[in-house]
Order: sequence, then C-alpha cells, then structure tokens
Amino acid sequence: MTAKHYYYTVFSVILMMMCAVAVKAMDVKDFTFQHLGIQEGLSSQRVYSIIQSKDGAIWWTTKNGVDRSNGAVVRNYSLDSRKGYSSLAGRQIRFANNARNTGDIVVFDNTGKLFRYNKVQDRFDMIANLSEKKKGDIVLSSVLVTDDGMWLAMRDGVYKLDTSGNLKVIDKNKDAINIQQIGNTILLCSRQGTYAYDTKRKRTSKWLDACVMTAYYDQPMGRIWFGTFDEGVKVMDVRSHAVKSLSVPNNPVRAICPYGKDKMLLGIDGFGVYQASRTNMDVTELFTANEGREGILHGNGVYDILVDSWNDIVIGTYSGGIDIARPVGSTTAVFRHVKNSQQSIINDHVNCVGQTGDNLLMGTDNGVSIFNSKTSVWTHTANGMVVLDVCRKPDGGFLMATYGNGVCDMATGAKIYCTANGTLIDDHIYRLRYDKAGNLWIGTLMGNLAVKTASGMKYFNIDNIMSMYPLADGRMAVGTAHGLYLIGANDKMPREQRYLNGGDPNRYVFDVYETSDHRLWIATDGGGLYIYNEKTHQTQQITTQQGLPSNCVTSITADTMGRLWLATEKGLAFVEQNNPTKVVDVNYCYGLNTEYCQHAVANLANGDIIYGTVNGAIIIRPKMMGRLNYSAALAINGVRLHIQAEDEEQNDDFNEQMARELEKGTIHLDYDQRSFDISFESINLHNQFDIAYKYKMGDGSWVMVDGIQQSISFENLEPGSHELTICSVSKTSGRVLDEKTITIVIAHPWWNWNSWWMWCIYILLIAFAFYGAWWMYGLHSRYMRLMMDKVSSPQTVEKAETTEPVDDTETVEEKEKSEGEDFISAATKIVMDNLKDNDFTIDNLCREIGMSRTLFYVRLKTYTGRSPQEFVRTIRLERAAALLRQGHSVTEVSVLTGFDNPKYFSTVFKKYFGVSPSKYE
Repeated sequence: MTAKHYYYTVFSVILMMMCAVAVKAMDVKDFTFQHLGIQEGLSSQRVYSIIQSKDGAIWWTTKNGVDRSNGAVVRNYSLDSRKGYSSLAGRQIRFANNARNTGDIVVFDNTGKLFRYNKVQDRFDMIANLSEKKKGDIVLSSVLVTDDGMWLAMRDGVYKLDTSGNLKVIDKNKDAINIQQIGNTILLCSRQGTYAYDTKRKRTSKWLDACVMTAYYDQPMGRIWFGTFDEGVKVMDVRSHAVKSLSVPNNPVRAICPYGKDKMLLGIDGFGVYQASRTNMDVTELFTANEGREGILHGNGVYDILVDSWNDIVIGTYSGGIDIARPVGSTTAVFRHVKNSQQSIINDHVNCVGQTGDNLLMGTDNGVSIFNSKTSVWTHTANGMVVLDVCRKPDGGFLMATYGNGVCDMATGAKIYCTANGTLIDDHIYRLRYDKAGNLWIGTLMGNLAVKTASGMKYFNIDNIMSMYPLADGRMAVGTAHGLYLIGANDKMPREQRYLNGGDPNRYVFDVYETSDHRLWIATDGGGLYIYNEKTHQTQQITTQQGLPSNCVTSITADTMGRLWLATEKGLAFVEQNNPTKVVDVNYCYGLNTEYCQHAVANLANGDIIYGTVNGAIIIRPKMMGRLNYSAALAINGVRLHIQAEDEEQNDDFNEQMARELEKGTIHLDYDQRSFDISFESINLHNQFDIAYKYKMGDGSWVMVDGIQQSISFENLEPGSHELTICSVSKTSGRVLDEKTITIVIAHPWWNWNSWWMWCIYILLIAFAFYGAWWMYGLHSRYMRLMMDKVSSPQTVEKAETTEPVDDTETVEEKEKSEGEDFISAATKIVMDNLKDNDFTIDNLCREIGMSRTLFYVRLKTYTGRSPQEFVRTIRLERAAALLRQGHSVTEVSVLTGFDNPKYFSTVFKKYFGVSPSKYE
C-alpha cells in the first residue's frame, strides 16, 4: 500500500467514524403528532398493515376492511359481502407484499380470500378463494405478488398461485408466516426457521433458525434485517452471512422500516417503536403508549410502520388506530391534555402563555402548567383556578390573573389584590401588565381599571377589559369591549381613542400592537384588523375580504422578520407591515386550523411563537412559514347516479363507460340520468389543509367548495351540452394548483319535439286523425240513411229502459288508499325495528314483508315515489333528526340510526337537511 493510499484509507475511516458520531438519535421533540381513530373515520382501531399508493393516498387494513385517507377524508371499503359469521372470527386483513411495483393494491384475509382494488368501480373485487381451491379451511399469513403469480405463506406450507389460477405446492414442510422477495431470492419465513429460495436454481437454503415475522433488505449497507417472533432483531451480512443480534425486547417484531439515511424503525408488538442506527446498529426507544415523554402512541401493539413520501411516520397498532409522527417544521410542538396523565398540559383551554428560562408557562381553565423544554417534564400549580393571564414581577416572580380569585402569586397561590383586602372591586381579572415606570395595571371584568403605583392604588372608570399593551411613550393601550383607551398612570380622565372617523367601527378590542412607525394594530371581535396611524389619524381596515381566516382577531404579535401574526377564531395568518392587505393564511400547516384564545400569545427566546388555543397550546416556527409553492394534481374519480340501477352489472357497465369517457373529457348521460355526482380530489398530504376547490358551468360564476367536500352534485341538469371546469386551489395564495374541464352531454327526452321518437308519434297522430275523420264520415253517412228509412217507413219505437250506473269510483279509491297506507306502515315498522342494524339490506326488508324485490320496488315507487334505498335512508335521517333534538350526540345518533361511520352520517345528513348534525336544532 502506498503512503497516499494509506492516508486516504485512514482519512476515510476517520470520516466514517465522525459521521457515525455526528448521527443523532431521534427524539419525540423532533416530531408533532396526529391520531386517527373511530372519530376520524376508521372502520376499526385494530390496524394490521399500511401502504401508500402512487397517487399519494395512505391505505390501511383493519379487522373490518380497508380504509383510505387522502389527507382530508377517510373512506371505508368492506370486502366480501357474502361472508358468514364464522369468517369474522379473528379475521385479519393485510396488504400483499408487491414485488411488481405496478401500483396494484392486493389484500387478503387469513381465511384465504384475495382481493384486488378496482379503481373504476372504487371497490375491492375477489380474485381468488384459496379455501375453495384447497377444499378445506386454511390459514393464510402472507402473500407476495410477482410477475408470474402469487407466493402464499400458509400454515401447511408454501404455495404459488400462477396467473392462470392454478395452485402449486412449493414446500409442504413449513408452517409459513411471511414471504418476501430480495433480488432473485424469495425469503420464506416459517416457524421452523427462515429459508432462501433461489428462483433461478429452484433451490432452498436455510438462513436462520429463528421464526421471522418480517424482514427488510438494506441494500446500501449489504444487510438483511430480520424481525423475529421471540428473539428480537437479527441483522445478517449478505456476503458473509454473519448474524448480529440487537438489544430489543424479545416480543414479535412486526415492522422494520428505513428512515432517512441512518435510521431503521422497529415496530415491536407490545413495546411501541424503537429506532436503530443503520451503521453501528445502536438501539433506543422512540415512541410508546406508556407514561413518560415517549408516550405519544395510542397503543403499544405496533403491527406496521410506513414512512410516506413526506418523511412522516405512519404507525398502525392493534388497538390504537393510526398515529402519525411528522418531522418538526412550521409547527414545532402541539401540547394537548392526555386523560389521567400528569405529564401533559392540565387542561386544553389555554388562556395565556409565557416563558421564563427553559420553562414554558401555560395558564388554563384548571391552573398553570409549566413545561421544561430541556427535561420535557411537566409541573402544575394553581389547580382549580381559571388563570387568564400571567405577568412577571420586577423581582422575577409571577402574578396570575384569575377569574374569581383576584390577583394571586403563582409561587404561593396567595391572593395579592382582591375584593377581600379592599384593593379591587371585582375579583374577575382579565389582564395584568407592568408599564415602563413599574406601575402594575389590573384589568377586571366588572370593576374599574386599577393601577398600583408607588403612592398607592388608582382607579379609572373602565371595565370589560380585554387587553393591555405598554406603548413606547409610557402610556397603556387598554382594549375593552366598548372601545380603545390610551391612558397614562397620571391621567385624570380616560378618553376613548377613536380609530375610525365616520362609518361603523367595531369597538370590541381583543388585542393591540404598536409598531415603530407609530401605527396601532387593533384586533377586534368581528371587525377584523384596524391599522390606525397616530400621526396622520388615518385608518386602514383588514377583513376576510383581504384573506383573514376570520374577522374575529384574537391576538397580534411580530416575528423576528418583522411580520405581524394574526390569530383568529378560525386559524392563523400573517401580514407584512408595509403591505398589510396581502394576508397569508397559514392554516395549511398541521394543527394551526383551530380557535385561538384572546391575547394568548408569547414570543420565545429562540424566535418561535407559542399560542394558546381552545385545543391546547401550539408552538410555531415563523421562519419556516411563508407563501406556499407546491403542486397537487387534480383527479376526477368518477360519476355516480343519484338513482342506481337495480342490476349491479348495469352499474358496473355504467362506471366503466364513465371511466373511458372521463379520460377523453366528455361524458354522455341519458335524460333519466341527469341527477348525479362527480367526485374529485387533489392529494398533497403535507399541504392538504391548504387545498380547496372551485367549479363553474360554462361562463357562469365560480362556486367555492371546501377541501373536505370533494364532489359536486347535480339535480335534473337540463338537456344539452354543458362545460364543467373544476380547479383545485391554494387557500393561502389563491393559486390554481390544477384544472380539469369536462363536457357533460345530457340527452333530450324521447318526447322532445325534434327527436325521431316524436316524429313517429306525429305520424301516428296524423294517421289516427285521418282514420278518425274517415270513421266519423262513415258513421254520419249510416246515421243519415237510418233517418231516411224512418221517414219513409214510420214505426213505433219502444223506448228502452235506462238505469243509472252505480258510481263506485269513490269506494275503489278508498280501498286503494287503505291498501297503500297499510303497505307503507308495514314497511316503515320493519325499517324502524332494524334501525340500529347497519347490515340491514333491502333484501332483508323484502323478505320480511313477503315480496320479491321487483314487486316491492314497484309498489313502493307507486305509493311513495321513492326507491327502497331512498325510503330507508329517509326514515333513518328523520329518526336521527328527532334524536338530535332530544340532545343525543352526533356519534351516538349515527350508531342508533344504523350509520357505522359518523363522518358519512354527517355528509348524508347535511345533504338531506341542508345543515350539519352538529348545528341542527
């Protein structure tokens, strides 16, 4: 070896060692967290596997089916509708390992049923039933999809299902539990050990004695990571086959997933998520569901981990649903109360925030919570008090403004200023502030504004004080429910500062901020933001018309870049001081679209900003937030008729036809199909909160659609050709992200005056007219001949007796009406008796009423004008409305009326009543 090569080698080794040392283990503070459970639309909180499809959506399997999330809406898919009770026992549904990378989504359950997602029909179709092929019960644990078929890991061996549907035995001597592909090798994991099957040589060799649950091939490092059943994690060098065991709990390791260049995530059933270095393989705990700083999961039984395209960690557990850990970016922390946990904020309604050294102070409706940012340990004080403000004393301590207990010392809880010692008229304190001279200002609800000076207490006749801000000239800006006052401690009479000459200003002031150019920025409850220039006495108003999330602005502060941040009751925004009319809405960031509490804001020493909200506290990093520039392709998913055909094949044919026509940009519908929905979506998971939609017909005006409402409903669209334009747009900038135009052609009815049907009718009518005229002419001729015969040969004509016919029309009508009422009553009773059963179908209804489906449809349509589906849905929704009026919760009502998905119930309810169930009275 030359000296040059020697030094190069030494340098490389040192560099690798430095890189290994520089790699830092991840910590919970590096992430923000989101949980998805039943309330968020999951079909079950028992999650088995997770994937991300090519369109960016996240899919997961549960014991009840498959769920899909596009970041805004969770959709549930059931599988085999013909399943019996026995197939539900211990049912596990998983995604197949897909070595083909074609984008196919294949799922299977442990009973041997395999399904593939049909995008056109938006459902899962069964592609094989292995128990029928083997003619007996089976246990299927894993499926690998390759170009030449599917490899199957079963309890009685390894099989292969070829593309022709033939089942072939690969190895009958193994109780197989997982099967994966690594290059040209099929990895067969069984209870007898782990084997490698060479697909070229058709030869099997044993790699490990351990029972392996999952494996991952770390190609850059030349290693295979094995998660075993009861021997932890083993890492094997591909070339030497040397095996190293890692120090992790000896529970089943069900998930191994790379994260970044140097991390491997390990999902351990019963112990949460661990992290390991891909270089030196050191292991540390990362997330758990236990008490402590790592306890952010909702279940320790981790079954799968996915790192999505945004580097978010999606974790599925056996009992806790989905937890998402997002790397810290714009939102650095979200503090929320965890039930029965002292190591969380004590109450989610955060009225005030502050910082002292490493400690963050958060005044809540149940005292003050103190979070040490270095140790991540929580402490709590003033339990039972509603703390609305905290204020640092000149000696370094803190005072608390409480609602009902006056001003208290935070360290001791002692009352300093209150009605009991005669210093205050009212104990409901809203704000505390020290001015430049060291005077303490105390703002109350019903009492006078009090100022504690060196010479004693002084009072001003001002109440309902919402905010106080020390001005540069030494005065205090006092915002109240009835105006803004600029007061000096030595003033005798306070005067209201009029900040709008003329007009109708909003005088309910939540917060005030003064900038160096002598402008007062005034946040109001309902009037938006007023910017008052103290020199020119000119005022500028900023409202939702300029982009504010809401006209109720609750707080104002400035970041280190001079931008002013405006918190509202509907989210967060910022403006540049020199261009305040261009408001940047930042609700696209996770966790920011919430209601912010009055004046609950503080600037932290590191440049971050902490906010108090009605849902906990949030820390944002302003330097990471600005105007968005991202892409999100718009996809038109399909067309769904309001009245579906009774024949499923007809519906399938229609969906396939619509898919073909949507690709060409023009859809054709019959006249009786002119009531329909068009669904669409744009997926960008990191910016999903920023995406909204708008559409227009022809040259009409744009109609805005919320990001959650991803469909347009048309009712009795007029015949002819219509051009529909749909756009996905950024809420923040208004920029169009993508646009699609569809031509909708509605056929004219057969009775249209210019259709060939009507021309046939015209010809028939003309023929009937000629025939009628000819027949009348013949009748007239015969009548005239008869009269002539009577004149020439008169006879006595006996008058025939005539009897009045019995008019029994009314009796028949009453009978038909009675039969209709009995039929409707019977059908209604059956539906009401099965209201809670979400598996109750139209076939069940027909069976109980004793009619065929066709006859029942005809009779119900005749008597009510509704299809069976509409009839059942109407009864469920009317019952839901009655239950809501009785005070039941939305979730409870959805269950009581047979809707197993509260979000779907809310959508259907709003479509029927025009208002969401949560706002229904």
